[in-house]
Amino acid sequence: MRSGIVKRRARVLPADPLGALAGLVLRFPVRTLVVTGCTLLLAAVAAVGVGENLYHGGTTPPGAESARADHTLTTAFRSGSPTVTLVATTGASVDDPAAVRAGTRLAERARRLPKVVEVRAYWPHRPAALRGRDGRAALVLLRVAGGEATAHKDVEPLLRELTGRHGPLTVAATGQTPVGLAIERQSRQDLHRTELLAAPLTAAILVVVFGSVVAAGLTLLVGLCAVVGAAAFLSGLSGLTTVSVIALNLTTALGFALAVDFSLFMLARYREERARYREERDPGEATHQALLATVCSTGRTVVCSALTVIGSLAALLLFPLDMLRSVAYGGIAVVALSALLAITALPAALLLLGPRIDALSVHRRRSWAVPDGGRWYRLAYGVMRRPVPVVLVLGVLLTALVLPFTGARFGTFDDRALPAGSATRQATETVRRNFDHHALSPVQVALPGLDARAEAAALEGYARRLSGLEHVTRVETATGTYREGRRVGRPEPGHGYASAAGVWAAVVTDVGPETPEGAQVVRAVRAVSSPVPALVGGTQAWLADLGDAIRGGVVPALSLIAVVTLLLLGWCTRSVVLPVKALVLNVLSLSATFGVMVWVFQEGALAGRLGGFTATGVTDTVVPVLVLCVAFGLSMDYEVLLLSRTVEEHEAGASTRQAVARAVQHTAGLFTASALVVIVVMAALAASGLLLLKVVGVGLAVAVFVDATVIRLLLAPALMALLGRANWWVPAVRPALPSAPYVPVKR
Repeated sequence: MRSGIVKRRARVLPADPLGALAGLVLRFPVRTLVVTGCTLLLAAVAAVGVGENLYHGGTTPPGAESARADHTLTTAFRSGSPTVTLVATTGASVDDPAAVRAGTRLAERARRLPKVVEVRAYWPHRPAALRGRDGRAALVLLRVAGGEATAHKDVEPLLRELTGRHGPLTVAATGQTPVGLAIERQSRQDLHRTELLAAPLTAAILVVVFGSVVAAGLTLLVGLCAVVGAAAFLSGLSGLTTVSVIALNLTTALGFALAVDFSLFMLARYREERARYREERDPGEATHQALLATVCSTGRTVVCSALTVIGSLAALLLFPLDMLRSVAYGGIAVVALSALLAITALPAALLLLGPRIDALSVHRRRSWAVPDGGRWYRLAYGVMRRPVPVVLVLGVLLTALVLPFTGARFGTFDDRALPAGSATRQATETVRRNFDHHALSPVQVALPGLDARAEAAALEGYARRLSGLEHVTRVETATGTYREGRRVGRPEPGHGYASAAGVWAAVVTDVGPETPEGAQVVRAVRAVSSPVPALVGGTQAWLADLGDAIRGGVVPALSLIAVVTLLLLGWCTRSVVLPVKALVLNVLSLSATFGVMVWVFQEGALAGRLGGFTATGVTDTVVPVLVLCVAFGLSMDYEVLLLSRTVEEHEAGASTRQAVARAVQHTAGLFTASALVVIVVMAALAASGLLLLKVVGVGLAVAVFVDATVIRLLLAPALMALLGRANWWVPAVRPALPSAPYVPVKR
């Protein structure tokens, strides 16, 4: 019987790809699930150990001047700012004979290690700059060849060898590379915590929403399959390019969120369709036809939503940063898999389960086909009766939330992004408290080809000009030390500022290297005329290059998101006005989200309620872009669901207000439940001990909450009521668009 039905439907729907796909899946449900299961097993094998192949970092633009300066200092000068700072502490004095012997052995051991190109240690010569103010701490500074992509191989073995107990000394490591490795380790730990927290809470929410353990379990299974498939994809990709470990964390969270979203939409529509078809056919045929109608209606919405999210994530590919591209790769993979599983494996499983999808009920199952007059219907009509006050009040509220974003100070998170108990963070706090912290992270200026003796006058003039810049406390180079445009002394011994390759200079500032002021110093240094072409490096230069890369990619990324959104929503709604309205609302929602992020994390509001993080007074340069692209996609998920149902009701003959109210009635319960799932997943991410993941988790949770409540339930209906018939305006000439073969619900 089923086979005959499928054949008849296939002939009726030759021009509808989704109808043809649904017919094929429902004709061979067992084969569909077997192929899915085998593919999942292969993916699970490929994903084993994926975290070990991923790296922290990926925020250095290729060909950046800071990277070239760092490479020049390492290879040509075998000098520069330290890659690793070893902090040796003792209960007595670092000048005690036992401490001197242990420190000298430590320095000698470091010199013998591979990849170490320079060692500057307090022992045995005891320069004052490397001795702590309290006399109980001293430094060993190491310059290690390599970059962030090879930090695992080059630096981690070195840290295992040199940290720990060395006689009376306790040695810990800090510096940009050790902090990056500590962040990477913390990311892996937090990934497991996210999974352990999010999975049971998500399952509980779905059981409550569906009233059935089987339905909730099936939805979670779709999410698990999508995440495993994306992890396998990232594992394979890591053999071809650098993939950031942050991508795995976000892919896991995004995969569960969207797979549950899509499955929730499909299951709810299937129950609605099954109840309608059951009145006309036998149970087996009703299930089959309900699934076919579900794929052709909500399946189209799922595909449109997935393509919109993919378009948002694809914007990250326009930034020349491996970290953002890694998130794009993993996000696109998990979204595509979530949508594919929702329109293939899920219908096949529902066909085989039949009525057993409602097995193990925990309470009376809610009806998804509520007639006019439900609470969501009444809410929408109440909003549309007074659209002007609603728009004005909500506009003022969202504008107030945006205001803190105008004071954003873009920098980057330092060691304080790590949990307070981290050994790396504690070592950095010791350096910050006991030493000239800024002198350990100067702006580095390489002058290849400059002869320090023959061109001493030119070098001195250049150093004088640099020392007169704002926020520069001194400049050290081969001809001496300079302050405020004057030479004040000879260069500090042991730095090796001159070599056969040329000269380099250390520009010490009075601002943190991770701050926007540090990046401004770099721009000022680069603007000073130099005797030979200069290469400016250091953490400050990396931050300046990162900011330039972000700013250069923002306009193309926003343009891509706008074009993809307008085209896909235009295809989905067959309207010109509705996509523009959706784009404007999303921009307003995300702007408010950015304001909340600055208020909470830059200014430190609610720090005690969010795990006691340390506010550093800056907003990480990468985070807004990351949140923008991911949150925009999540928000459009709900917009597509609401608009597609509104269009469906309007095409069935409802007026604009009636169509909006009915669409809200049918979808509000879905996207609020879905938003709750997303918020739970993101809250688990926000429970991370790592500040970057905490910011992203809170930012995405706020974005989804604002979108699912203020925007979709209140502002969107009010604006559609104001627009009236203009919602459906299209140019006079338009190509005929194939419509889904769906029979409207009888009224």
